Amino acid sequence: MEWDQEICMQLINEYRNREVLWNPRDSAYYNKVKKEDAWKELSEKIGKNSEEVKKKIESLKGSYRREKARVKTSIGTGKGRREIYKSKWFAYETLQFLEDKDEPRKTLSVSTLIERNRKLG
Repeated sequence: MEWDQEICMQLINEYRNREVLWNPRDSAYYNKVKKEDAWKELSEKIGKNSEEVKKKIESLKGSYRREKARVKTSIGTGKGRREIYKSKWFAYETLQFLEDKDEPRKTLSVSTLIERNRKLG
């Protein structure tokens, strides 16, 4: 079976449905057993072995990062709307769920932590 666009889109959608594989905020993200189970389940859905599926996901994510970088570098001062790069790559829109996976979590300020400790004890 080839990796045509339809199968790639199915792979991306199945991957997105298994947050344990891509979302560090998922409670099981650091659980190797659950992660391997998710890869196995995903592979069975797609009909390819886990290693092939992992390689394809990494390839798709690399292409997404490349396209995202092209968009970002095309945006700048003094540039008109027509000069801004708009990705035509088939999976660009679909992979945008990965966009905020690395967003920093909101942290508590030191004063908030001190206040909480004071209330607790």
